[in-house]
Amino acid sequence: MDSSPSFHRRAPDDPSDSPENMVVPDHALPHISFRTPSHGTGTSGAGSSTGSMAGENPTTLHPAMHLSTITPPQPVEPHEMMTPDPNARYIHGDQVHQDCIPKENMVFATEEEGYAFYMQYARAAGFGSKKHKNKAMSRVYACSRQGSSEFYKEAEKRKRGKMSKRIGCMASVKLKLRGKEWFYERVELEHNHTLNPDPCEVKHMRSHKNKHPVMMDYVDGLQHSGVSPNATVNVLTELHGDYGHMLMNARDLENRRAANLRKEQVDDVKKLVTFFNECRAQNPKFYSDIDYDSEGVVKNIFWSHASCQANYAEFKDVVTFDTTYRSNFYRMPLGMFVGSNHHLQNVIFGFALVGDETEETFEWVFRTFQRCMEGKDPICILTDQDQAMANAIRRVFLETIHRLCRWHMLNKHTVELNKLYYLHKGLEEKLLTAVNHPLTPLEFENAWKEMVTEHGLQNDPTLRGLYEHRASWIAAYFKGIFCGTMTSTQRSESTNRMVKRYHVDKSTPLHMFARRMYQMLQRRKDDEGLETVYSQV
Repeated sequence: MDSSPSFHRRAPDDPSDSPENMVVPDHALPHISFRTPSHGTGTSGAGSSTGSMAGENPTTLHPAMHLSTITPPQPVEPHEMMTPDPNARYIHGDQVHQDCIPKENMVFATEEEGYAFYMQYARAAGFGSKKHKNKAMSRVYACSRQGSSEFYKEAEKRKRGKMSKRIGCMASVKLKLRGKEWFYERVELEHNHTLNPDPCEVKHMRSHKNKHPVMMDYVDGLQHSGVSPNATVNVLTELHGDYGHMLMNARDLENRRAANLRKEQVDDVKKLVTFFNECRAQNPKFYSDIDYDSEGVVKNIFWSHASCQANYAEFKDVVTFDTTYRSNFYRMPLGMFVGSNHHLQNVIFGFALVGDETEETFEWVFRTFQRCMEGKDPICILTDQDQAMANAIRRVFLETIHRLCRWHMLNKHTVELNKLYYLHKGLEEKLLTAVNHPLTPLEFENAWKEMVTEHGLQNDPTLRGLYEHRASWIAAYFKGIFCGTMTSTQRSESTNRMVKRYHVDKSTPLHMFARRMYQMLQRRKDDEGLETVYSQV
């Protein structure tokens, strides 16, 4: 006889509880029971085993054979599904202090006091308010859901997703002038809609948003300083003690920032010229020039502060120039003349916002920079491989040595070089050693020839192209001049990155852009002073 354990479905204690005998009333949902189906007689892993999976009793239930009961969600009560009674009336709750409830014949010294009192009551009771009527001798302040709204275009369908909340609420107060004082002539406190006294709900009502001038000036100052929206919310939360107590939400701050941006963009060029005039009034050495097209539209802008020109007089040995995008509202590429000071820190000699990157535009920028610096050309200028820029440099800076960025030279051939590195082991190490090691021109040429000969790459187009332009980017050919440890346009690119990360973005108008560049110069000057003090230790 097989001694394997057997599994049987458990019989209910009360036969009346079985699904077959369950009677379900018409007005209620029953508890639903699910029983694990019968698996018949089971056997153990070994046919001759005399053990039991669930103990010595061969009829013991396996743990998986339990009775599972699932309770459905409670049904919604009929009164909860009914349309609210239009005749129902609602009034403030106990959270409103008796002294804060408007009453007839309450007297106020001024109209503003009467309005402020009703606004305080509306905030505590949980409804929005508005100025309904304004007559010579009286004022009416009403619930914001007073009156009704009809779509003014009868022949068209309403496209707006949200309908009007105005449902004819009659709650209001009438403030009337009597002699030199104001009093409540009529007070109606009952509403035909539910109230929302929760502070988290009240803060979203337009009439109760905190727009105190002092608070708004503080918010404007944060936004003007480039503080992010999330950081602004965190600061205001700390001031109010809790986010729920803050009578503004994140959307209000975003709308405020958008409104300020629209205001700043009005007469942008005029404000920019005003800022330039202010700088020139402080220091006559300030230089600026604006290039207009045939229709009078701004095409290119250049400016340089007196401190920039003073730095150029000291550190004009080598200058890097590069352009970057997404730094202002008009998508004008930003170009900066950047050098290195005696602490090997970045110094800026001039700023340029250009309409495009054509040869004509670059020539205008370089000639303007040349006039600003009184005809003193840099000894060496370092740029990328932009051909339009190279042609403009050749025509403007006649005595200047033009050096190409080493990183751009190699990065341009990344795909081809990676294939060569994969096919020829040791090639990458030898090429980078020849490029970076402080060799003389003759030593470099011998090292290069030895490298290509060893790997059989004398006719490789990529290496041949790099070698043909060696005099414009290999460090060995620039030993006779001071380049301030610069072999690439990294100083310009790092300055561009700092500008876009900490000072401006794609929504910055021109006059704000120029002001923030001035602030950046002041910070760079402070860093230079710090390094000067530390270097004296």
